Amino acid sequence: MNSSIMTSPFIRKVSAVHYQIHLSTTDKVIGDIAVSQNVVTIQYSSELLLDEFIIIHDVISHLRKGSIIDDSKSFLGYLPNGDSAYIIRNWKPWLDYIQTSMKYCQ
Repeated sequence: MNSSIMTSPFIRKVSAVHYQIHLSTTDKVIGDIAVSQNVVTIQYSSELLLDEFIIIHDVISHLRKGSIIDDSKSFLGYLPNGDSAYIIRNWKPWLDYIQTSMKYCQ
């Protein structure tokens, strides 16, 4: 596991192969990280708040340096052009779309 991520306020070590992703201000667990040989698996709910998805994305982004990421099971929604968005693929356009949509809902 990327040692720099271990300095993140969102990551807490549970055991040598298990970490949890927490909100920095609470003890709420928003994800689990399992480490096995050269594979890191991250699990999280599909019903997180936007700020929680941003934390998950940031953690994955830090971990992914020099790694292959399979985010095919992390579908978030669709972009206005019909493209699918995932926690890494099409993240920025999806986030921009959601934030713009939220402005019109206020």
